[in-house]
Amino acid sequence: MERLIVDGYNVIHAWPSLKRLLSEASLEAARDKLVERVGVLGMISGESVTVVFDAHHSYAMANSEETVEGVRVVFTRRGHSADHAIERIAYAASSTGDIITVATSDRFQRDLVRGMGGAVISALELERRVTEAESEMTRRVKRYQ
Repeated sequence: MERLIVDGYNVIHAWPSLKRLLSEASLEAARDKLVERVGVLGMISGESVTVVFDAHHSYAMANSEETVEGVRVVFTRRGHSADHAIERIAYAASSTGDIITVATSDRFQRDLVRGMGGAVISALELERRVTEAESEMTRRVKRYQ
């Protein structure tokens, strides 16, 4: 199985459209839009998509997890970083033989994931792939109308 793990806040701050949404609307709106957009990528590519967010804006004492539009969304517990959660998820997935790709522009995180044998793409490369997937989804919808 192919798995895409997204460093949520890293991507939000790297994509101009999400960064703008963050300042004009809210953090929640930016998170929701990211999940919605990577969900389209997952539908088109067939990858299992997980988006990980730090819970630094929350008082949660445990990790929380939900599935939204086919995307696994993970919030770390208070005081724990998304980086550590991404490492754990990538390690667990790679130990089952899954093909792992992590989307982040964090240099340290990139090196760690590569050391595990995973692939890494930048936040901007993820945006390019999402845009292509959205175009493909539009083509498929038009074909069936």
